[in-house]
Amino acid sequence: MPRAAASSAPSAKLVGRREPRLFTEPLRRLTRATTRGYEVIDFARDVLGEPLLPWQEEFVIRALELNPDGTYRFRVVLGLVARQNGKTHLSRTVALWRLYVDGARLLLGVGQDVSLAREVWQACIETIKSTPELAAEMDMVRRVNGDEYFRLTSGARYKIAAANRSAGRGLSVDHLTMDEIREQRSWDAWSALSKTTNARPYAQTWCISNAGDDQSIVLNHLREAALSGRDPSICLLEWSAPDGCDLDDWDAIAQANPGLGHTVSEAAIRSALGTDPPGVYRTEILCQRVESLDEAVSLAAWKDCKDPAGTMETVRDRVVAAIDVSPDGQHVALVTAAVLDDGRIRIEPVAAWKDTKAARAELRDVLARVKPRAVGWFPGGPAAAIATIMRSVPNAIELKGGEVCTACMGFADLVAARRVLHPGDPLLDAHVTSAQKLHTGDGWRFARGAGSHVSAAYAAAGAVHSALTIPIKQRVRPRVLVARRAG
Repeated sequence: MPRAAASSAPSAKLVGRREPRLFTEPLRRLTRATTRGYEVIDFARDVLGEPLLPWQEEFVIRALELNPDGTYRFRVVLGLVARQNGKTHLSRTVALWRLYVDGARLLLGVGQDVSLAREVWQACIETIKSTPELAAEMDMVRRVNGDEYFRLTSGARYKIAAANRSAGRGLSVDHLTMDEIREQRSWDAWSALSKTTNARPYAQTWCISNAGDDQSIVLNHLREAALSGRDPSICLLEWSAPDGCDLDDWDAIAQANPGLGHTVSEAAIRSALGTDPPGVYRTEILCQRVESLDEAVSLAAWKDCKDPAGTMETVRDRVVAAIDVSPDGQHVALVTAAVLDDGRIRIEPVAAWKDTKAARAELRDVLARVKPRAVGWFPGGPAAAIATIMRSVPNAIELKGGEVCTACMGFADLVAARRVLHPGDPLLDAHVTSAQKLHTGDGWRFARGAGSHVSAAYAAAGAVHSALTIPIKQRVRPRVLVARRAG
C-alpha cells in the first residue's frame, strides 16, 4: 500500500529530496538480491560514464524490485516529478540497460506527440555512438517517418511511435515508455499500447510525467489505483509538494524537485514563481494536480471579487439573466447580472437544475419571479436542448457566433480587473474555477469536455455580456417646480 514519506526538515543548502513523498511500499528490504536497480546504477556510472542523480538511483531501486522467482514485481511504473529534473536521462539510461544488459528484445517509446518519444530515442543513439563498448553492437538506424527504430547486432530494437489508438498493435514489447502520460485525455492510446506487453514475462510499462489536471484521465486513474492498493502491479513513485502548500514553501519545492541543486537551480524556481500563473506553477514546479492547466479565469482575481454582503436591490430594473446547459444534459444553470451605479457588474446564481427536464418544468416560474429585462442563451451549444422553451421567452437573446468568445473573454477580463462582484456561491465558484480555455481562431471560449461542468460559468459570462450590451434606461428625475414669489 503506498504511503506518504515523513517530511524532512528544510536544510540551509537547497537540495532536492532523494526519497519520493508518495511511494509503493517495498515487500522486503531492497538489496542487490531483491532488486536489479543497483545494476542500472552500476551501468550508468561504469559504462555510460554518467552517474544517476540520488533520486534517479532511488527510482530504479524501487521500480525494479524482484519477486522471489526473479520476475519484476511491477508491470507498470508510474513516476511523477516536476519538470527539468532529469526524466530524459533516467529513461535513456534504463532503456539502454534493458537493451544491452537485461536482454529485452523490443523497446517501444511513445508520446502524445512522437517528438517527445524521439527525444529519448535520439539521446540513446547519441550515447551509443559516443560509447565504443555500445557502438560496437549498433547495427542500423531507420528514420522513415512512421517507422523509426534502431537495431543492435543481437536483433534487439528500440522503436518509437505516436500515442494513438493504432500504436503498437501487432507488437510484443518488453519495455514500453509512455512520455508525459498526463496529456492522454482518452483511453484510446492506453487501450492499444498496454496490451503489447501481455505476452512478455519480464515486461514493464514506464510512465514518467509531471502532474496533470482533471482531464488527465489515464494518469489520474493509474495514480488512484496505486494509492488505493487496488492494483498491486503498479509502482507509484511521486516527488510532489503536499497539497495546499504555499507557492514559495522551499521545503515543498525541494520535495517536488529532486534535481534541485543538480539540474534545477534556485534562480530558475524563483523566476517561475514570479512569472507563472498559479495553476501552471503548481503542476510544473510543485508537481501537484490542478483542476485546469490553462485556467480561463484568474482564480486569484475571482477570489478578490467575492462580495457575499452585496445586493442587487437598488438595480432590479437593470437585471438580466442567462442560462446554459452542460454537454451531458446533467446540469442547467441560470445566473443574473446587473450593472451597478459605479460601473461594476454584480452576478448572482438564481437556479440550478439536475437535468433539462427539470429546467423546462420550472424555468417560466423562475423568470416570472426574477423579471429580468432579457434572458441570454447560447443556441449553438448544449443549450440547444432547451431551444423550444427559450424561443418562446419574449425577451430571450441568442448569443451565437463570435459573441460566444466575446462573452467568455470579456468575462475573464472583467474578473481580472476586479470589475465583477459575486456572492461566493459554491456551485458558481466550482464552475468558474474549473473553466479552461478552448482556443478558436484568434479567441477562446470555455472548454466543454472531460473535466468538470462549466454551465454556470457560461451562464455568468452570458449574463454579464447581455447586461453590458443592452442599453440601460436612464432614471428620470422628477422635475421640481419652485413657485415664483409675487412682486
